[in-house]
Amino acid sequence: MNPREPSRIRPAAQTPMTDPVFYPLLKRVSRSFFLSLRLLRESVRPTLSLAYLLARASDSIADVAPAPARLRLRLLQGLPSFWPPQALCELGEMAGADRDLLGAMPALLEMLRASPDRVEIERVWQTIRAGQIFDLERFAASSDPLPLEEARRYAGLVAGCVGEFWTDVCFKHVPDYSRESPETMRRLGFSFGCGLQWVNILRDRHADAKAGRIYVAPQNFSPGLALARGHLADGARYVAAVRCRRLRAAARLPLLLANRTLDLVAAAPDNPRVKVGRGFVWRSLALALLR
Repeated sequence: MNPREPSRIRPAAQTPMTDPVFYPLLKRVSRSFFLSLRLLRESVRPTLSLAYLLARASDSIADVAPAPARLRLRLLQGLPSFWPPQALCELGEMAGADRDLLGAMPALLEMLRASPDRVEIERVWQTIRAGQIFDLERFAASSDPLPLEEARRYAGLVAGCVGEFWTDVCFKHVPDYSRESPETMRRLGFSFGCGLQWVNILRDRHADAKAGRIYVAPQNFSPGLALARGHLADGARYVAAVRCRRLRAAARLPLLLANRTLDLVAAAPDNPRVKVGRGFVWRSLALALLR
């Protein structure tokens, strides 16, 4: 089946991890995070995979599509209830995974409607889209750098809420998920998510600046590093509190990669783009599983 054909919707029983089209698509767009998704228990994997695909799709609308900002904003604001058949054409030419992902939006929305965790997915996706809309509107109106507090709010919208969502879904479906209370884990999860976003912000700041989006001004580089370190320390507390070994490994892997990326950014702040090597990714996966 061609994922760009909106009229052929898959049965509700299919999930991104079992669907013969969505599985390779998920692998293409999630890169190293796909390894974390593979580690998850079956009880939570479909929900977290679907939420990831939806958030990644709206990110493609906000950040990849060449269409005018006003059209992208209209599409983001209309989700999840409205996705016009002509949307893919209106968004303009995109290559590879982004186009395939947006072409699959009708089927993804059908999966969302059939999901037993629809309320939780829609809630977190609404928050993420609010961050993506903020991003579009803020830098369409002005190219001024974000003040530190504004960048912190943005990180919470697009990533902190994901830590809360992950926590809610795991407590819902996994008995005895954590040694800590749900309230403590939600707080740590929010901070963990913010830390992962701050790593992205600091890693990508040179490329973002060229595109007219300055999330962290030069004078805020060191405070940004300190913020990221603090959030990732909360992430370590989060990971340590998870009882299930597979779920603990799924959370530990992005923590290990984020800490390594942050070390590379701090050591070479003028490097346009640092990247963790593939060998380190696989070593980190082995380490995450052993602990």
